[in-house]
Amino acid sequence: MIRFGPSGNDILFYEQGFKSTVQAPEWVAKMGLSAFEYSFGRGIRMSEATARAIGEEVAKHNILISAHAPYFINLAKEFEKSYTYIEKSLIFLKLMGGRNLVVHIGSQGEFDRAVAIENCKKNLKKVIEKLGENPELKDFDYRICIETMGRFHAIGNYKEICDICGVDPRVVPTLDFGHINCLMQGALSSKDPSASLKMTEIMDYCMQHLGREKMQELHIHFSAIKFGSKGELGHLDFADSPEIFMPQFEPLAKYIKDKNLTPTIICESSQCMAQDAVILKKAFEKKLKNF
Repeated sequence: MIRFGPSGNDILFYEQGFKSTVQAPEWVAKMGLSAFEYSFGRGIRMSEATARAIGEEVAKHNILISAHAPYFINLAKEFEKSYTYIEKSLIFLKLMGGRNLVVHIGSQGEFDRAVAIENCKKNLKKVIEKLGENPELKDFDYRICIETMGRFHAIGNYKEICDICGVDPRVVPTLDFGHINCLMQGALSSKDPSASLKMTEIMDYCMQHLGREKMQELHIHFSAIKFGSKGELGHLDFADSPEIFMPQFEPLAKYIKDKNLTPTIICESSQCMAQDAVILKKAFEKKLKNF
């Protein structure tokens, strides 16, 4: 099953009088979507009772929930604080009934790029080992989904992510095509005539280096993202996005269909994330008839 859903609550959710994310799974399901990503980006402030309540709702409405770990993680530079953020995020993700934890792995900082990447790999292995010692996470079939990043100083172009994902079977990618488009300075947009070929090359590279098992249930972020010379500047909604900031979706949809993949596609639009997720879902369904 290919799932589409938003990251966080759409502006329409609040305009219709809803207030709590506990209400989001039912609302998302009524929009015709089947996934939802909860962000701990600014820190984990959720109570265990709320996490359990969300878990009950996603189960009731057949919503696949994922979570985004805090943005403060930097395994290129340090271990302990980053480990704590990942561990606590996984504990709450388990309470919510999810499996996929999206992680920004770190920034290059003062290190040589190759050194920073090796630090990330070494510390990520330590994270996996230490998580195995936590009884709260025993028998939890989690996946740490390392995200491709949109700024040049951050660790995380798609080739780097494929390399990092080799450290453990539980480490898989989050391919964020808005971010990838930022680093490629619009090369995946409809303005670039070779965008379709480049999208296919990216997916082929990932399939070759990660293997079928990690690609089958791929975690994807798809958004329009404004960029400058240093990379990402901010997320947009589809309706207000110039073509250069919007990666092409059709070649990705075709690849998913041709390879019979069953990904989760999360939309991270600025305010209309659920409405734009519906647009992606309908575009995919429409293209299926033509493939």
